[in-house]
Amino acid sequence: MLLTDSERMSAINKEVSAVQGNRHIEKGDLITLEQAQKATQKQHDLTLVQAMKLYRPAIGWSFLFSLGVITAGFDPQLVGTLVAIPAFQNKFGLLQPDGSYIVQAQWQSAFNLGVPVGQVVGALGVGVPLERIGRRWTLACCCVITCIAVALQASSQNKPQILIAELVNGVVLGAYPVIAPTYISEVTPVVFRGVGAAFINLSFVIGQLVASGVLAGTQARMDRWSYDIPFLCQFIFPFIILALLPFCPESPWYLVRKNKMVEAEESLKRLMVVAEDAKVNLAHIRLTTALELEERDTSSFADCFRGTDRRRTIISIMVYAIQPLVGNFLVIGYAVYFFELAGLETSNAFNLGVGLLAVGFVGTCLSWPVIAYMGRRSIYNYGLVILTVLVLLIGILDVVPNYNLATTWVQSSLMVVYNFFYDLTIGPLCFVIISETSSAKLRSKTIAISTTVNALINVACAVGIPYALNPDQGNLRGKLAFVFFGAALPCLVWCFMCLPEIKGRTFDEIDLMFQRKVPTKQFKEYKFEREDNMVAGETLHGQGPV
Repeated sequence: MLLTDSERMSAINKEVSAVQGNRHIEKGDLITLEQAQKATQKQHDLTLVQAMKLYRPAIGWSFLFSLGVITAGFDPQLVGTLVAIPAFQNKFGLLQPDGSYIVQAQWQSAFNLGVPVGQVVGALGVGVPLERIGRRWTLACCCVITCIAVALQASSQNKPQILIAELVNGVVLGAYPVIAPTYISEVTPVVFRGVGAAFINLSFVIGQLVASGVLAGTQARMDRWSYDIPFLCQFIFPFIILALLPFCPESPWYLVRKNKMVEAEESLKRLMVVAEDAKVNLAHIRLTTALELEERDTSSFADCFRGTDRRRTIISIMVYAIQPLVGNFLVIGYAVYFFELAGLETSNAFNLGVGLLAVGFVGTCLSWPVIAYMGRRSIYNYGLVILTVLVLLIGILDVVPNYNLATTWVQSSLMVVYNFFYDLTIGPLCFVIISETSSAKLRSKTIAISTTVNALINVACAVGIPYALNPDQGNLRGKLAFVFFGAALPCLVWCFMCLPEIKGRTFDEIDLMFQRKVPTKQFKEYKFEREDNMVAGETLHGQGPV
């Protein structure tokens, strides 16, 4: 629903006061009620097709920022699958009585810990450069560090060197999923925002799929190129980003908060086909910024847990944390190794792993029209129900009598089905929700906190899963799925009680609904009261559902 004239006038009057006091924007650079209303009206009136035409530059640059996320999907998939490559096993594993080699569980855990541990540091630390030097320069710095880490990986001669390289790479791999949704949500229109954020999940899937494809092509080699070639392939995406980034416009939201109004307007002109719309869009950005500054002027990590931002931060944390809690770390990160341990031949395990990720790619592509026309809450909640049922079935199959190769194929097939529904629902929806729910001034920090919590859960999974799966340790096979089934149940309860519907809302509308503490189930139908008369400087006000 559109905000009323009175509500917009109130916010604008407050910004005028800021201008007169020279607090947030330059003197005399006033925005008008007409411009702010026009910008929001156009956001609501745009269809998806129209948005893709009018915002072609913004969409193109959004895809560039997503290339970093491809790297973030590539490396964990690569490291999780390395332990299944015969040449890697021979080089870094221990000889078993049957003549085969197995990489010890503690080293498997260490390799897989490198990225999530680094992600904790990267996710929390990237918020500072994002706000100080901007989105473009932060992404450029991350690409340079990635290139250094890849060089370390490819030149590693022993297991500790690989671990160090993974820790270095993990820092920037934690930053990419923070930078991309921050930039995409700030440069794309409301109608495309969901699709754009969903592309972040597709970027993860592309990275995983490319890594699995490269590994499937090199795993038969018995020299170190079987794993060095996949390592070196990670150079591709940072090189592309670094080549194109100098031509990319900075986020206008970042520029407005830095009081660089001229640069913000120029950036908006470069992000749209119709440059004349830049002024009205700038008015909308300044209006939303003014609304948020009225509640709190500061933007620290602690502010994410104060006032109405606490609720927004918890929502962002939960939708990201649920991903590993429902089993995606097991299904995606350990699929090939699981298939091998379950009895499939190495070639079949790798081929099925590629198929699993290819199905995920299809699921993510299909999520775009679903996200464009269905509500965020419905897609996420019902997707989580499906995934919970699937992990339960995988666990049950492991305890049925006469477990055999046929049962293994059924379990493996269910993991493929799982990945399809994951990438159709909660996989892409997570990035849509955290991009839309977080406030503009705290967006990078909220996403950073959410990414950190996700990484910490992945740390626990990286430590526990190898011990649970390895034949010389727990040897749980599919019974491990029961653990994720148990974790998914309370997540289901939380989602149905606390996850609001915010599809089709502009950022200023979302701000006001959270400020007014609208109940979760009333978000979808919430309407704003229309009043004709307004006294300048009056506080924002409204009425609940009608």
